[in-house]
Amino acid sequence: MASEPLPSRLILGLRALLALLLGLTGLFMVLLAAFLPHASVALVVQAFTGFTLLDGATFLLASARAVRRRASIILLLIGLMEIGVAADAFLLIPRVGDRPQVILPLFVVWAVTLGLLELAWSFAARVQRGQAILVVTAVFSIAFGLLAYFSPSGDLMTAVWRFAVYFFFLGILRLLVTFRVQTSIIEPGGAPAVR
Repeated sequence: MASEPLPSRLILGLRALLALLLGLTGLFMVLLAAFLPHASVALVVQAFTGFTLLDGATFLLASARAVRRRASIILLLIGLMEIGVAADAFLLIPRVGDRPQVILPLFVVWAVTLGLLELAWSFAARVQRGQAILVVTAVFSIAFGLLAYFSPSGDLMTAVWRFAVYFFFLGILRLLVTFRVQTSIIEPGGAPAVR
């Protein structure tokens, strides 16, 4: 019986790179928010839309490659949820103006749902080493989504800072997942091989 291999290192690394790039872009947008608040909120929403679309596509690709049915379904759900959020965010772009509150409910739902689904996936994918990193990454998303919900900020600078910090740390955690998590695969001859 084979354990579920994680998506390839390329897919995991791409997801980490996307989150890090979005975090760094958010840090740049903090500077932009001081001078052009209207443009910075629209750019944050556009960047978030692009990120969730690409991240969702990588999950769909990973679900197509998954061996175990339960993990494949969870990966598929994450991918479809992220693409749906990207479509919703795209529809919000004309309405954002200089109010970050417009995107906040969508961001909160996305972060908490992503965290819950990634938590389920971390237990469905039987990992040999590094399951704690998968769990910490999922809990980080849940906690940040709840923090954003329970302490909303009407201040544009604060909202953009939170956005940037979240995605930067999410990228670092995803890099750890890329390089530290391993699964065991039982080869046809019966000897376990490590991936």
